[in-house]
Amino acid sequence: MVYEYQKIEEVGSDIYEWYKGILLKERLLYGGMIELLLESAMPLGEYILPGGVIEPLLESVVPQGEKSKDKAYDKMTLSILATRLFNNAEGAKYLLLRGLPDQANMVIRDIIECVMLFRLFLKNPKLAKRWLMESKEYQLGDVDAKLSQMGINAREYAFYGMLSHEGHTNLLASLSHVQEKEIKGGMLRAYHFGSTRTPEAIFSVQQNFLTLFFLLHISLIEPLAEFYYQHSDKDSFSVWAQKVTDLFPKIEALVAEVNTKSGKKGVQVDKHILELIDKKMRLKEFKIRLLKPGAT
Repeated sequence: MVYEYQKIEEVGSDIYEWYKGILLKERLLYGGMIELLLESAMPLGEYILPGGVIEPLLESVVPQGEKSKDKAYDKMTLSILATRLFNNAEGAKYLLLRGLPDQANMVIRDIIECVMLFRLFLKNPKLAKRWLMESKEYQLGDVDAKLSQMGINAREYAFYGMLSHEGHTNLLASLSHVQEKEIKGGMLRAYHFGSTRTPEAIFSVQQNFLTLFFLLHISLIEPLAEFYYQHSDKDSFSVWAQKVTDLFPKIEALVAEVNTKSGKKGVQVDKHILELIDKKMRLKEFKIRLLKPGAT
Protein backbone atom coordinates (compact mmCIF):
# COMPACT_ATOMS: atom_id res chain seq x y z
CA MET A 1 0.00 0.00 0.00
CA VAL A 2 1.44 3.36 -1.04
CA TYR A 3 0.48 6.62 0.66
CA GLU A 4 0.86 10.08 -0.76
CA TYR A 5 -0.48 13.55 -0.15
CA GLN A 6 -0.31 16.96 -1.76
CA LYS A 7 1.82 19.55 -0.03
CA ILE A 8 -0.27 22.11 1.83
CA GLU A 9 1.34 25.04 0.09
CA GLU A 10 0.27 23.60 -3.27
CA VAL A 11 -3.39 23.07 -2.33
CA GLY A 12 -4.72 26.45 -3.42
CA SER A 13 -2.47 26.98 -6.41
CA ASP A 14 -4.66 25.36 -9.05
CA ILE A 15 -8.19 25.86 -7.65
CA TYR A 16 -9.26 28.12 -10.49
CA GLU A 17 -7.92 25.77 -13.15
CA TRP A 18 -9.81 22.89 -11.56
CA TYR A 19 -13.32 24.32 -11.42
CA LYS A 20 -13.46 27.03 -14.08
CA GLY A 21 -14.56 24.60 -16.78
CA ILE A 22 -16.24 21.57 -15.25
CA LEU A 23 -18.33 23.52 -12.73
CA LEU A 24 -19.32 26.40 -14.98
CA LYS A 25 -23.01 25.42 -15.10
CA GLU A 26 -23.15 25.03 -11.34
CA ARG A 27 -21.64 28.48 -10.77
CA LEU A 28 -23.97 30.17 -13.25
CA LEU A 29 -27.07 28.51 -11.82
CA TYR A 30 -26.02 29.36 -8.28
CA GLY A 31 -25.43 32.98 -9.28
CA GLY A 32 -28.95 33.29 -10.66
CA MET A 33 -30.54 31.76 -7.59
CA ILE A 34 -28.64 33.85 -5.05
CA GLU A 35 -29.54 37.07 -6.86
CA LEU A 36 -33.22 36.13 -6.68
CA LEU A 37 -32.83 35.35 -2.99
CA LEU A 38 -31.38 38.80 -2.40
CA GLU A 39 -34.20 40.46 -4.30
CA SER A 40 -36.86 38.62 -2.31
CA ALA A 41 -35.29 39.86 0.93
CA MET A 42 -35.10 43.50 -0.19
CA PRO A 43 -38.31 44.52 1.64
CA LEU A 44 -36.59 43.55 4.88
CA GLY A 45 -34.09 46.36 4.38
CA GLU A 46 -36.32 48.96 6.00
CA TYR A 47 -36.30 46.90 9.19
CA ILE A 48 -32.55 46.23 9.30
CA LEU A 49 -31.45 48.75 11.91
CA PRO A 50 -27.96 50.10 12.65
CA GLY A 51 -26.18 48.95 15.81
CA GLY A 52 -27.35 49.64 19.34
CA VAL A 53 -29.83 48.24 21.82
CA ILE A 54 -32.77 46.55 20.13
CA GLU A 55 -35.57 47.81 22.37
CA PRO A 56 -35.01 51.60 22.02
CA LEU A 57 -34.49 51.23 18.28
CA LEU A 58 -37.74 49.37 17.92
CA GLU A 59 -39.55 52.01 19.99
CA SER A 60 -38.26 54.75 17.73
CA VAL A 61 -39.23 52.91 14.56
CA VAL A 62 -42.68 51.70 15.64
CA PRO A 63 -44.16 53.90 18.37
CA GLN A 64 -47.74 53.06 17.38
CA GLY A 65 -48.27 50.25 19.87
CA GLU A 66 -47.63 46.65 20.83
CA LYS A 67 -48.89 45.05 17.61
CA SER A 68 -46.62 47.22 15.49
CA LYS A 69 -43.73 46.39 17.80
CA ASP A 70 -44.40 42.67 17.43
CA LYS A 71 -44.36 43.14 13.67
CA ALA A 72 -40.99 44.86 13.88
CA TYR A 73 -39.64 42.05 16.06
CA ASP A 74 -40.82 39.61 13.41
CA LYS A 75 -39.20 41.53 10.56
CA MET A 76 -35.92 41.85 12.43
CA THR A 77 -35.92 38.12 13.07
CA LEU A 78 -36.63 37.39 9.41
CA SER A 79 -33.80 39.75 8.47
CA ILE A 80 -31.39 37.79 10.63
CA LEU A 81 -32.53 34.48 9.14
CA ALA A 82 -32.40 35.79 5.57
CA THR A 83 -28.84 37.05 6.16
CA ARG A 84 -27.78 33.75 7.65
CA LEU A 85 -29.41 31.83 4.80
CA PHE A 86 -27.49 33.92 2.25
CA ASN A 87 -24.18 33.54 4.10
CA ASN A 88 -24.70 29.78 4.48
CA ALA A 89 -25.24 29.49 0.74
CA GLU A 90 -22.09 31.50 0.05
CA GLY A 91 -20.10 29.42 2.53
CA ALA A 92 -21.29 26.16 0.98
CA LYS A 93 -20.45 27.45 -2.50
CA TYR A 94 -16.88 28.32 -1.56
CA LEU A 95 -16.32 25.03 0.24
CA LEU A 96 -17.59 23.09 -2.77
CA LEU A 97 -15.51 25.09 -5.23
CA ARG A 98 -12.46 24.33 -3.10
CA GLY A 99 -13.20 20.63 -3.33
CA LEU A 100 -14.47 20.18 0.24
CA PRO A 101 -17.88 18.47 -0.15
CA ASP A 102 -17.80 16.74 3.24
CA GLN A 103 -17.15 20.02 5.02
CA ALA A 104 -19.96 21.74 3.08
CA ASN A 105 -22.58 19.37 4.50
CA MET A 106 -22.86 21.10 7.88
CA VAL A 107 -23.27 24.50 6.25
CA ILE A 108 -25.89 23.17 3.84
CA ARG A 109 -27.74 21.57 6.76
CA ASP A 110 -27.97 24.95 8.48
CA ILE A 111 -29.81 26.28 5.43
CA ILE A 112 -32.63 23.87 6.28
CA GLU A 113 -32.84 25.28 9.81
CA CYS A 114 -32.99 28.85 8.48
CA VAL A 115 -35.70 28.05 5.94
CA MET A 116 -37.88 26.19 8.45
CA LEU A 117 -37.59 28.90 11.09
CA PHE A 118 -38.36 31.52 8.43
CA ARG A 119 -41.52 29.57 7.59
CA LEU A 120 -42.52 29.38 11.24
CA PHE A 121 -41.88 33.01 12.13
CA LEU A 122 -43.59 34.22 8.97
CA LYS A 123 -46.75 32.57 10.30
CA ASN A 124 -46.27 33.20 14.03
CA PRO A 125 -44.55 36.53 14.94
CA LYS A 126 -44.88 35.81 18.67
CA LEU A 127 -42.49 32.89 18.32
CA ALA A 128 -40.13 35.16 16.41
CA LYS A 129 -40.11 37.60 19.33
CA ARG A 130 -39.23 34.81 21.78
CA TRP A 131 -36.40 33.66 19.49
CA LEU A 132 -35.08 37.22 19.23
CA MET A 133 -35.53 38.58 22.75
CA GLU A 134 -35.22 35.46 24.89
CA SER A 135 -32.70 33.47 22.83
CA LYS A 136 -35.34 30.77 22.63
CA GLU A 137 -34.10 27.72 20.73
CA TYR A 138 -36.44 25.57 18.68
CA GLN A 139 -35.58 21.95 17.94
CA LEU A 140 -36.13 21.31 14.27
CA GLY A 141 -38.36 18.30 14.93
CA ASP A 142 -40.62 20.54 17.02
CA VAL A 143 -40.57 23.17 14.27
CA ASP A 144 -41.61 20.57 11.72
CA ALA A 145 -44.45 19.45 14.00
CA LYS A 146 -45.69 23.04 14.41
CA LEU A 147 -45.53 23.59 10.65
CA SER A 148 -47.44 20.36 10.03
CA GLN A 149 -50.18 21.56 12.40
CA MET A 150 -50.43 24.66 10.22
CA GLY A 151 -50.77 22.51 7.10
CA ILE A 152 -47.27 23.35 5.87
CA ASN A 153 -45.17 20.57 4.35
CA ALA A 154 -41.54 21.59 4.88
CA ARG A 155 -40.04 19.37 2.19
CA GLU A 156 -36.52 20.47 3.06
CA TYR A 157 -36.75 18.62 6.39
CA ALA A 158 -36.40 15.29 4.56
CA PHE A 159 -32.74 16.16 3.91
CA TYR A 160 -31.94 17.05 7.52
CA GLY A 161 -31.20 13.56 8.83
CA MET A 162 -29.01 12.66 5.87
CA LEU A 163 -27.00 15.88 6.12
CA SER A 164 -26.68 15.49 9.89
CA HIS A 165 -25.19 12.03 9.40
CA GLU A 166 -22.90 13.07 6.57
CA GLY A 167 -21.82 16.22 8.40
CA HIS A 168 -20.46 14.41 11.45
CA THR A 169 -17.10 12.69 11.81
CA ASN A 170 -17.71 9.14 10.67
CA LEU A 171 -16.43 6.89 7.92
CA LEU A 172 -19.21 7.51 5.44
CA ALA A 173 -18.78 11.26 5.79
CA SER A 174 -15.02 11.17 5.33
CA LEU A 175 -14.46 9.52 1.96
CA SER A 176 -14.42 12.37 -0.51
CA HIS A 177 -10.84 13.32 0.36
CA VAL A 178 -9.54 9.72 0.18
CA GLN A 179 -8.85 8.20 -3.22
CA GLU A 180 -7.95 4.55 -3.73
CA LYS A 181 -7.03 2.77 -6.92
CA GLU A 182 -5.26 -0.40 -7.86
CA ILE A 183 -1.75 -0.08 -9.27
CA LYS A 184 0.82 -2.59 -10.34
CA GLY A 185 2.02 -4.34 -7.23
CA GLY A 186 -0.61 -3.05 -4.84
CA MET A 187 -2.99 -0.25 -4.03
CA LEU A 188 -2.40 3.50 -4.15
CA ARG A 189 -4.21 5.50 -1.52
CA ALA A 190 -4.03 9.29 -1.74
CA TYR A 191 -5.13 11.52 1.13
CA HIS A 192 -5.94 15.01 -0.08
CA PHE A 193 -5.11 17.56 2.59
CA GLY A 194 -6.87 20.89 2.10
CA SER A 195 -9.16 19.92 -0.75
CA THR A 196 -9.98 17.24 -3.28
CA ARG A 197 -9.74 17.97 -6.98
CA THR A 198 -9.65 14.50 -8.49
CA PRO A 199 -12.10 13.30 -11.17
CA GLU A 200 -13.63 10.99 -8.55
CA ALA A 201 -14.39 13.96 -6.29
CA ILE A 202 -16.37 15.78 -8.95
CA PHE A 203 -19.35 13.49 -8.31
CA SER A 204 -19.45 14.40 -4.60
CA VAL A 205 -19.09 18.12 -5.33
CA GLN A 206 -21.82 18.10 -7.98
CA GLN A 207 -24.21 16.09 -5.79
CA ASN A 208 -23.80 18.63 -3.00
CA PHE A 209 -24.43 21.46 -5.45
CA LEU A 210 -27.68 19.74 -6.46
CA THR A 211 -28.74 19.49 -2.81
CA LEU A 212 -27.90 23.16 -2.35
CA PHE A 213 -29.92 24.09 -5.43
CA PHE A 214 -32.92 22.08 -4.24
CA LEU A 215 -32.92 23.84 -0.86
CA LEU A 216 -32.50 27.29 -2.37
CA HIS A 217 -35.26 26.61 -4.88
CA ILE A 218 -37.63 25.45 -2.12
CA SER A 219 -36.91 28.60 -0.14
CA LEU A 220 -37.57 30.78 -3.20
CA ILE A 221 -40.85 29.21 -4.30
CA GLU A 222 -42.38 28.93 -0.83
CA PRO A 223 -41.44 31.05 2.24
CA LEU A 224 -39.49 33.77 0.41
CA ALA A 225 -42.11 33.97 -2.32
CA GLU A 226 -44.84 34.36 0.31
CA PHE A 227 -42.94 37.13 2.05
CA TYR A 228 -42.00 38.95 -1.17
CA TYR A 229 -45.58 38.76 -2.45
CA GLN A 230 -46.83 40.44 0.72
CA HIS A 231 -44.25 43.25 0.61
CA SER A 232 -43.76 44.19 -3.05
CA ASP A 233 -45.84 45.57 -5.88
CA LYS A 234 -47.54 43.16 -8.26
CA ASP A 235 -45.34 43.88 -11.27
CA SER A 236 -42.06 43.42 -9.39
CA PHE A 237 -43.26 40.16 -7.89
CA SER A 238 -44.48 38.82 -11.26
CA VAL A 239 -41.11 39.44 -12.93
CA TRP A 240 -39.29 37.85 -9.99
CA ALA A 241 -41.65 34.87 -9.87
CA GLN A 242 -41.16 34.15 -13.56
CA LYS A 243 -37.40 34.08 -13.11
CA VAL A 244 -37.81 31.63 -10.23
CA THR A 245 -40.10 29.46 -12.36
CA ASP A 246 -37.54 29.44 -15.17
CA LEU A 247 -34.93 27.99 -12.81
CA PHE A 248 -36.57 24.61 -12.33
CA PRO A 249 -36.00 23.18 -15.86
CA LYS A 250 -32.35 24.19 -15.53
CA ILE A 251 -32.05 22.32 -12.24
CA GLU A 252 -33.74 19.26 -13.75
CA ALA A 253 -31.39 19.33 -16.74
CA LEU A 254 -28.35 19.55 -14.47
CA VAL A 255 -29.60 16.63 -12.35
CA ALA A 256 -29.98 14.46 -15.46
CA GLU A 257 -26.58 15.48 -16.77
CA VAL A 258 -24.74 14.84 -13.51
CA ASN A 259 -26.33 11.43 -12.95
CA THR A 260 -25.76 10.32 -16.54
CA LYS A 261 -22.18 11.50 -16.75
CA SER A 262 -21.14 10.34 -13.28
CA GLY A 263 -22.73 6.93 -13.58
CA LYS A 264 -22.79 6.74 -9.78
CA LYS A 265 -19.05 6.11 -9.67
CA GLY A 266 -18.35 8.35 -6.73
CA VAL A 267 -15.10 7.93 -4.85
CA GLN A 268 -13.19 4.74 -5.51
CA VAL A 269 -12.79 2.71 -2.34
CA ASP A 270 -11.66 -0.81 -1.55
CA LYS A 271 -13.79 -3.87 -0.93
CA HIS A 272 -13.91 -3.53 2.84
CA ILE A 273 -15.26 0.02 2.80
CA LEU A 274 -17.74 -0.85 0.07
CA GLU A 275 -19.09 -3.69 2.17
CA LEU A 276 -19.48 -1.39 5.16
CA ILE A 277 -21.26 1.26 3.10
CA ASP A 278 -23.62 -1.34 1.67
CA LYS A 279 -24.24 -2.61 5.21
CA LYS A 280 -23.57 -6.19 4.09
CA MET A 281 -21.72 -7.02 7.29
CA ARG A 282 -21.55 -5.92 10.86
CA LEU A 283 -19.04 -3.34 12.06
CA LYS A 284 -17.21 -5.95 14.18
CA GLU A 285 -16.62 -8.14 11.14
CA PHE A 286 -15.45 -5.11 9.16
CA LYS A 287 -12.83 -4.31 11.82
CA ILE A 288 -11.55 -7.88 11.83
CA ARG A 289 -11.12 -7.91 8.06
CA LEU A 290 -9.57 -4.44 8.00
CA LEU A 291 -7.05 -5.16 10.75
CA LYS A 292 -6.30 -8.73 9.60
CA PRO A 293 -6.28 -8.83 5.80
CA GLY A 294 -7.40 -12.20 4.51
CA ALA A 295 -9.38 -13.05 7.63
CA THR A 296 -12.83 -14.51 7.09
